[in-house]
Amino acid sequence: MSKENQLSPEELEAALLDCAREPVHIPGAIQPHGALISCDVELRRVRQVSVNIETMVGISVEQALASSPEELIGTEWIAELRNFVDTGSPFRVLVVSISTGGRDRRFRLLPYRSGSRVVLELEPIKGKPERRLMSVLAEWQTRLATMRNPEVLLTELTALVRELSGYDRVMVYRFDEDWNGSVIAESRSKQIGSYLGHHFPAGDIPEQVRRLYSVKRVRDIPDATADPVGLVPEVDPEDDSPLDLSRGVLRAAAPIHCVYLANMGVVASMSIALHVGGRLWGLLACHGERPTVLPPELRDALRGMVQSTSFQVELIEVRKKAELIGQANDSRDLLLNDQGEFRKLDKILKRHGKAWLKVFRASGVALAVSDRLEIAGEVPDPRNLEAILAWLGQESNGGRIWASNELGATPMGRWVPPGIGGLLATPLPIKHSQIAWLLLFRQEKIRTRIWAGNPEKVLESRGGQISPRSSFKSWSEEVRGRSDAWMAVERRAAADLASDVAAMVAADEISRLNERLTQLASHDDLTGVWNRYRIGEEINQEIERARRYGRECCLMIFDIDHFKHFNDTFGHDAGDEVLVRVAKATRDSLRAADHVGRWGGEEFVVLAPETGLDDGRLLAERLRQIIEDLDLGDYGTVTVSIGVAVTAGEESRRDFVNRADRALYAAKDAGRNRVEMAVG
Repeated sequence: MSKENQLSPEELEAALLDCAREPVHIPGAIQPHGALISCDVELRRVRQVSVNIETMVGISVEQALASSPEELIGTEWIAELRNFVDTGSPFRVLVVSISTGGRDRRFRLLPYRSGSRVVLELEPIKGKPERRLMSVLAEWQTRLATMRNPEVLLTELTALVRELSGYDRVMVYRFDEDWNGSVIAESRSKQIGSYLGHHFPAGDIPEQVRRLYSVKRVRDIPDATADPVGLVPEVDPEDDSPLDLSRGVLRAAAPIHCVYLANMGVVASMSIALHVGGRLWGLLACHGERPTVLPPELRDALRGMVQSTSFQVELIEVRKKAELIGQANDSRDLLLNDQGEFRKLDKILKRHGKAWLKVFRASGVALAVSDRLEIAGEVPDPRNLEAILAWLGQESNGGRIWASNELGATPMGRWVPPGIGGLLATPLPIKHSQIAWLLLFRQEKIRTRIWAGNPEKVLESRGGQISPRSSFKSWSEEVRGRSDAWMAVERRAAADLASDVAAMVAADEISRLNERLTQLASHDDLTGVWNRYRIGEEINQEIERARRYGRECCLMIFDIDHFKHFNDTFGHDAGDEVLVRVAKATRDSLRAADHVGRWGGEEFVVLAPETGLDDGRLLAERLRQIIEDLDLGDYGTVTVSIGVAVTAGEESRRDFVNRADRALYAAKDAGRNRVEMAVG
């Protein structure tokens, strides 16, 4: 790009802001492969129609505007749509037949609310729906159930979608924490270029476009070169607000996006959102070098395939997280089994430091309490560690977890030697100590990132006009100073471990601490129920009683379903309130002889002495129902998944807990909000 065409920083910022504000959901036009009818909410009057209504339906614009929705669509279908409007139920896709001029035409009808209007989108159906689709979907569902490797899974998905759709290139595009995308799976024809392994900057899919994928999972542009089809009249005669087409499939493409596709050499494009864990995880993106109008039923089938694939990807990730949590819990169990032998900081780290490095994929660990500092592995020197701890004490926002995978870009960069890229700093819940932290350091991971075009040139200036970048030629960048990002599950596991370490330290100093710290040694600071250390001791005692006197004892482990939703939607204070309410409801529902403890994060343990399998099941079901019936006001409802085990033979505490834990994950895999009994 010549200097005269380069954007100044101020011009680039203004251009990016304009792109972010572009009202892509209200283009005032549709794509030409379908037709649109906008009606009042009572479905008694047609307010607007697309200019191509005659080509698609066989009735002129003037006739359509003068007709009622019943006359256009048919009394039967309008009656069904009115029922949805009256009951507030979500609309469903219909297949309708419209007769005009002695000719029957079949359409896929997508209805949806748009403010004070009901929009009807019509796409023609040619011939009979493909009978093969049902068998292909069934085969894919069967194949999904056997897949454990996400890379293989997504590569097979792209190949199948390309085979069914005829697109030249199909790829899976995954977002990172900064919304940059990377192509992690691809299937393509020989004549089209590959983007596998390439990265795309976040600006290629702006925030307002990403938001639309939560409203409508599919974005289909059969021909980006086709002229958009306007509406008649241009403004609704009864509501002058622009018609929001977010929930439809015919919404006209933004001009800047059409230029972007043209610069890539793409004429037809379809993308289907993959949501994992309630977040936009990635996209299945299809590119064609020629117009590609898919039959609506095929597009719907592909959306179903991607949706089911999202569930399997989420299940694979849940299993990986469960494996990490299991490893962390094993380490915590070893720590708690030390009892009074290794409570001092130096002994704790000497005995367990190597295991913690492995679990958290860390290169160094430091434990700091007051004026005591113990280290293992590769960490900054003591003076720099003191500076880091002082900064954390001032900037950690009330002692919350602090994490970075690019330390050099933070104020702490001056205290970190080359080679260390990441830090996970977790406060120890010791209220009397000004300094109490568990620090985990990670080595930098040097990597070469290949971008599809220069990521700094999201927009270009051409003859005074702003347009998307014109080149997607591979552009390499060496990334230094960054470690692997800290996953949410790792932060949770570190917080649980920090709580256990705090309990160990508190137990060592119990004679010198006040009543508050005595409580900390046995009770969870937030919920007031027993902590993992104390409930673990009680489990040991009950196992011993069961062996000695031949009595049964029931152990329940339950986990709050979709707990992340409360934190993400309402904030961490809401998540804390949910934990407190669930703990209180559990404690209030138990017998005097029963015990409840917080096992970690959103997991709780209930110990019911002298309780067999049948009574344990009943107790668990009663507890599940009590929690589901809690009134949480604006937060909605909360449910739990429960795993139940009863003492068996000479098993250890770890085996006893593991059986209940496996039952818990069986409850999760079976759909959550249920009770599963341990086998064996």
